[in-house]
Amino acid sequence: MFHPDSISFHPLSGIFILLVQFILLLVLAPLPLSLLTIFIIFEFLLVGGRRSMINLLWGIMPLIIFLTGTTLIFSGFTIALGVFLRIISGALSFSFFITFTNPSDLTRIFESLHIPPRWAIIPSLTLTFVPRVIKDAQETIETLALRGEIGGKWNILKWMPRVFAIIIASSLYRSEFLAQALYFRGFGLPSRTHYRKIAFKRVDLLRSSFWSLILVLTPQINSLSFS
Repeated sequence: MFHPDSISFHPLSGIFILLVQFILLLVLAPLPLSLLTIFIIFEFLLVGGRRSMINLLWGIMPLIIFLTGTTLIFSGFTIALGVFLRIISGALSFSFFITFTNPSDLTRIFESLHIPPRWAIIPSLTLTFVPRVIKDAQETIETLALRGEIGGKWNILKWMPRVFAIIIASSLYRSEFLAQALYFRGFGLPSRTHYRKIAFKRVDLLRSSFWSLILVLTPQINSLSFS
């Protein structure tokens, strides 16, 4: 989730790079995929996102183990390696985007492209509202675990309704503050002003150029992996 004091990239460059990375995930062979993963990890380390990267990988580790292990059993090592790298690269790509893209800037960019405000705000709400509700649910589960209320074969029937109740309550609670924030920002008015401009920075141009070059060289890179 984006933090106000973190580095932010231009939303359009972030969306472009995210699309390029997911195209590469679909077309690259396992060896070039490992290079793609290294590039994404290097970007995370370069901007100080090591903790976010580690937390993400730790959170999806059960999914990685299950899918990679199942593929290894039924399809062999090469395909399992491709699945492993695609899961990690895809998760890191999306995590990088939501961590270093300001949701408010994303909404403003969509509005500048003449997308109706009620549609332009959906990505911003997804990037801010949903992670906070999930965090509330995680804190509830951790609290129940510390109390010893999670455990046993059928105990899930006792604590899961509490988690759902917290999710609903959190959604309603945050919805009220969200509605107030949108009202005071003049959301839905025919015209709105903004206190700052969103401009491309040098780092946005460098990142976009680098990933564009990787995309152009993809056929050559794939051919080298089979030579």
